[in-house]
Formats: sequence, structure tokens, C-alpha cells
Amino acid sequence: MIVCLCKGVSCGNIRNAVAQGATTVAEVGYHCGAGTDCGGCHGTIEDLIEEELEATAASATGHRSLPVVRAA
Repeated sequence: MIVCLCKGVSCGNIRNAVAQGATTVAEVGYHCGAGTDCGGCHGTIEDLIEEELEATAASATGHRSLPVVRAA
């Protein structure tokens, strides 16, 4: 799926950037160019960064992280 339409960057490219050490939108932009033009994809890039970092942490610990839910 293309995340950054301006630069034609896919979610796979963004995941690869995170695997190479990118942890912010700016760092992803440095690695693959995503998010460096109009900025409309910043939210999606942030979500992908979070997903990848959580997956990396889960595989390192052998545990899957669960979302925190607050009681009403």
C-alpha cells in the first residue's frame, strides 16, 4: 500500500526504514523520503513506526503487547 503519495513510498519502505533504526517521521523521511513533502501522511507514518517498534519489542521479549484500556 502506498502511504506517501507525493513520493510514492509504500508501507514496506517505511517498515524497512524503521528496521534500519528510524524512530521518528523525520528519520523515516531521511531513509526513504516519505513525509517530506505535503505532510498528509505523517499520521500514518507515526502509526507504522509505533506498530513496528511494538512488534520488535514483542519479538525481543517473546510477549505480545496489549493495548491499555481504561475503565469508564
